[in-house]
Amino acid sequence: MEIRPMGEREAREIAGWEYPPPYDFYNMNGEGEEELRGDEAVFDDGSLVGFFCTGAEARVPEGYGAGAYPEGAGIIIDIGLGMNPERTGRGGGMAFLTLILGHLRADRSPAAFRLTVADFNERAIRLYRKAGFRETASFLRNDTRFLVLVKKEK
Repeated sequence: MEIRPMGEREAREIAGWEYPPPYDFYNMNGEGEEELRGDEAVFDDGSLVGFFCTGAEARVPEGYGAGAYPEGAGIIIDIGLGMNPERTGRGGGMAFLTLILGHLRADRSPAAFRLTVADFNERAIRLYRKAGFRETASFLRNDTRFLVLVKKEK
């Protein structure tokens, strides 16, 4: 797998991805193409596997008021990511996540990584916990509970 800057074609493709319920919560319904263009795309043999973003774009705004994103010692990289729906649930999540974390480690040397995930997304939560992430906070946005998970590096 390899990481490349998001192109217009990839952003358009991702904006049109359709996940089955309950993951349809993540469907963009053809919108959000512009926001994706600053993200990174992940490819495997020329096929688009997924994408990721970092920083404020990876956070859920309601988490600020709930104290879910405290500033701490060292660099904490917030990560938002998504996999092609045709590839989810097939055992490729750890390789995808490992590639992203390795890329960010080499580029930025963080003290920790932080992810925010809807609590119904048990498949992703299992993956994140297996990778060493631990829950540090939770909050509600509308009727959806979000978990904040952190993986300390140092």
